[in-house]
Amino acid sequence: NMVIFLAGLQDVPAEYYESADIDGAGAWHKFRYVTMPLMRGSIGFVLIMSTIKSFQVFGQVYVMTGGGPMNSTMVLVYYIYRQAFEFYRSGYASAVAWFLFAVILVLTMFQKKLLKAEN
Repeated sequence: NMVIFLAGLQDVPAEYYESADIDGAGAWHKFRYVTMPLMRGSIGFVLIMSTIKSFQVFGQVYVMTGGGPMNSTMVLVYYIYRQAFEFYRSGYASAVAWFLFAVILVLTMFQKKLLKAEN
């Protein structure tokens, strides 16, 4: 994420900051009216990818807790794994995976629509 933000910051033309200096804008106004609008694409991309990644937490749960005491750290992806490979319910696991896909798809479309409305 940091590399994407850095690339977005480097993509902002220096002339815009110079123009803001001539207009008497302070640091906050430069950030709000120059930097943020030009980085909306990067911010939107990072927001969508981070949301998708947050639904795909598996390795940490599997290695560290195995679902935790009384399933306290059970996440959906680990639940799918257990249904498929511990309880041998592959059809059910597949259906839950499709549900996860649908949830991620709806959230992604909502975020894209929200970001498009801001532009």
